[in-house]
Amino acid sequence: MLSRAELGSFSYAGQTIRVIDSQGGIWNPGASWTLGEELRATLSINTTKSGKYEDQEVSGGLWRYDYQSGGTAGKNTKMRKAMELQLPLIWFVQQDSGRYVPYRIFIIHDFPDEGYCLIAPDLSLATATRSESLIERRYAERMMKQRLHQPAFRARVISAYETKCAICRLGHGRLLDAAHITPDSDEASSTSVTNGLSLCKIHHTAYDINIVGIDVDYTVHVRPDILAEKDGPMLEHGIKEMDKGKLWVPSAPGERPDPARLEDRFKEFSAQ
Repeated sequence: MLSRAELGSFSYAGQTIRVIDSQGGIWNPGASWTLGEELRATLSINTTKSGKYEDQEVSGGLWRYDYQSGGTAGKNTKMRKAMELQLPLIWFVQQDSGRYVPYRIFIIHDFPDEGYCLIAPDLSLATATRSESLIERRYAERMMKQRLHQPAFRARVISAYETKCAICRLGHGRLLDAAHITPDSDEASSTSVTNGLSLCKIHHTAYDINIVGIDVDYTVHVRPDILAEKDGPMLEHGIKEMDKGKLWVPSAPGERPDPARLEDRFKEFSAQ
């Protein structure tokens, strides 16, 4: 997640540039754009928590994004040009912390008389949502929902755990994932931080395939057959030494793992 200040002085190609509008929701860099010619279409849009506009998820995994009030002229002109040219935009979505999560999106359809357009993370998936095949439509909708919800989920979870693996304390953000306690494929799943764990990639996979389990007391358990196995240093130090260790959890109680979800998931682990 990035702050508005960071997005206003972003470092790229050895230069400091603005990638978000200083006040409004649509950023159309003008002649002062430092990386070359004036852009033909909008560079970025953003959605804040102010509630001024009706930006929201609609059916089919798409999102509604409101044009700037006042008709289709002004800043809205280049947004519509992005749709005509099928050019991607950056969409910055503000979180409860006030910081922004970035997405790459396309404008796939607009309703100028109503003052809004529809955006999606992928042109081909957006087309598939209108397929005559129910299977294709459901797949496309699911994939678009994942692409729109997972980055924000990851950002919130990794932030809550202060960019550390909850099992081994590894602090390299690019090696961390936001793991679901209740799997994303389960209808009871959630994108709440309380359904997430910040885990390094090896512990995320180990948790997903029940090599590692976590009980309601935040104790880490390694499956008995794995403890009995002899292998290289990664298994010995990266997995087996974690057995009976304590999970590192966020300091804020409202961000800690949901005990009920942990209990259900640990029952699955214990049944292996």
